[in-house]
Amino acid sequence: MPSRLPRAALAGALLLVLPALAAAREIVVPMQLDDAFLRQLLLTQVYTGPDQTARVDDGSDCNFVVLSDPQIDGIDDRLRIRSAGRARAGISLVTFCIPLIDWTGTVEIVEQPVIDPALPVVRFRVVNSNLYGVDGAKHFTGMLWDWVKDSVHSRLEAVTVDLTQPLDELRTFLPLVLPSESTEQTTHVLDSLALASARADDGGLTVDLRFDIVEQGPAPTAPVPEPTLTVEELARWEAAWQQWDAFVTFVSKHIAADTMSAEQRQDLFDILIEARYDILWVLRPSSPNEPDPVPALFVKTWTRLAPLVRTLSFGLPGEAALRYVSFIAAADALRAIEDSGPETGLDISADGLRRLARMLAPSDPADPLEYSDAIDQTLRELFGFGAPLPPPADNPDVDLSWWMPARAWADGDLAARLNRWAPTREDAQEYLPLVRDLLTQTTERTLAKQSLEGRFHELFGWLMLSTAWKESCWRQYVFAGDRLKPIRSPVGAVGIMQVNPRVWRGFYDVKGLNQDIAYNAMAGSEILLHYLRDYAIARGEHTVTGEVDNLARAAYAAYNGGPGHLTRYRKSKRNRGLRQIDDSFWEKYRTIKSGQTLAVAECFGA
Repeated sequence: MPSRLPRAALAGALLLVLPALAAAREIVVPMQLDDAFLRQLLLTQVYTGPDQTARVDDGSDCNFVVLSDPQIDGIDDRLRIRSAGRARAGISLVTFCIPLIDWTGTVEIVEQPVIDPALPVVRFRVVNSNLYGVDGAKHFTGMLWDWVKDSVHSRLEAVTVDLTQPLDELRTFLPLVLPSESTEQTTHVLDSLALASARADDGGLTVDLRFDIVEQGPAPTAPVPEPTLTVEELARWEAAWQQWDAFVTFVSKHIAADTMSAEQRQDLFDILIEARYDILWVLRPSSPNEPDPVPALFVKTWTRLAPLVRTLSFGLPGEAALRYVSFIAAADALRAIEDSGPETGLDISADGLRRLARMLAPSDPADPLEYSDAIDQTLRELFGFGAPLPPPADNPDVDLSWWMPARAWADGDLAARLNRWAPTREDAQEYLPLVRDLLTQTTERTLAKQSLEGRFHELFGWLMLSTAWKESCWRQYVFAGDRLKPIRSPVGAVGIMQVNPRVWRGFYDVKGLNQDIAYNAMAGSEILLHYLRDYAIARGEHTVTGEVDNLARAAYAAYNGGPGHLTRYRKSKRNRGLRQIDDSFWEKYRTIKSGQTLAVAECFGA
């Protein structure tokens, strides 16, 4: 009875664009089907009786073998199936049975997986079998042995893994991810696609998929690059990274929804945020000859995601497990092809990403590549941020050609006044105490909303003040000519806490981050607390050197560079720029802790 594997288990193996035809060489991609999947296959094909049993009899109640509870592992590249067994062998008369053997114990079958020479099918050939009594001793009773060999062997040898349907779907899928001008190349790859070998191990069954890839010839001489991209080229570039961001977000949300483990969800959060930080590094190419950013981003994120998806696949119900097998196979295939040698030139189309995303979530009607700046309630809840922050204040005066002096708002609320203020050296002494009050109030609101052990509250307050100092010198706005604009970093982080709207898309209101100092402060405070509590404290950064203040250094490093930067402050090998950032923060933190909370005035020469 053939099994059915998900289309991406093979489709993911070839999410690549191959170079122009040249010398061909063989690529072997291992596809792994875990023990849980194989056990489910046995239950579907063989153990179909009541209570998931397999019964073989002669039509009477005199001679039978009943197998139950199959357990699978690998031994010497072969598959071992151990089942609880009960058997009876005797002489059947007209109305009664003369029992000769009544046995209870374990049936052990060892099978060699083999590839069918004519079809894309994995078959199994029994090479050994043993019977064990309840005492664990082997039994060699002739009549019982004959029953096992004649009946049980044939049942288990009838199990097949038929890959015909996935291969057919792969041939439909490939045109979506291979360039339209590579018809000859695509045909060559598809014609060479075949199953090469199969073997069992401790984790399950590995089936090797092989195909021929043609090595890239000498690269053509590149034209002299233009100094900047055209409007059309910039639009294509922006569409590419936005589609990738949307794809990773869609996938992360659906995977997070399949687990209730807080640790696994945090790992997924890491992967999502790190993927968005990766995007910052590839934004805005300088010439038309810059490569498409998506392939490199795809491989980098997939490498991070694969181990987590592999873990999550265990214990899921059948249909969900099959979808996860697809992701595992795709990740393993991409890794194998990237490790194979020369540049293969990935060209992952929008349709290809959509198809892959829908293999994970086929019933979701949303477009997996829809890029939106709107707050995503599901995203916040899945990753532990809870309900959205209160809506930001409307601040229409930002980025307009006129400005009302801050002092005119002295009788208004604190945030409203600061939202009209780009401080200068002359008014810094008046401005800074007000911002300190705002940041202190923000810290208190965040602690009231989110849990944090009491002994770390004061540290969090120092962390908040020193981070805002390091990131913006406590400024939300600056003047650009006669316009009031939010302070912005070269990679797009904005406002007093320098929250990057691209990295935190879906978590916060983009307009609010730009136009409301209180909203920006709340967002930054929420992110800082997340990194302090769920990363620095949870992972014991204060126990590494016995210094509690290392929690602030770790939390800021993650805030500045992403979750993967948590421990960078204590690494001897880091680039000069990151070392300067960390040292500068540490100096500011210690100054704030010493009570000099307005020392930020040095930013203004005051």
